[in-house]
Amino acid sequence: MNAMKNAAHLAVLAVWVVLGVLFSLKTLFLPALLPIVLFWAWFGGYAAFTSFMANQFKNPLSALAVHAVTFLGLNLVPKAMPFGILRVGMDLLF
Repeated sequence: MNAMKNAAHLAVLAVWVVLGVLFSLKTLFLPALLPIVLFWAWFGGYAAFTSFMANQFKNPLSALAVHAVTFLGLNLVPKAMPFGILRVGMDLLF
């Protein structure tokens, strides 16, 4: 059962990686590389947080639920500073 939970967690993180690579390639030719660095720093924090939370549960569906709740929770955070730093990766992508 742990392998299925890890596979579900990996699948969701892989989607974020693909979106991040596409974003990086799109903005690679801009003079400022700060958005790329900001996204990958945000993704590192997001991956660490969701990995920690997914390890608290045993069910594979709970790993998907952790990602869904985190995504919805980040969408509820206002875009105003200082809270906007929590959702900078999503704002850069979408």
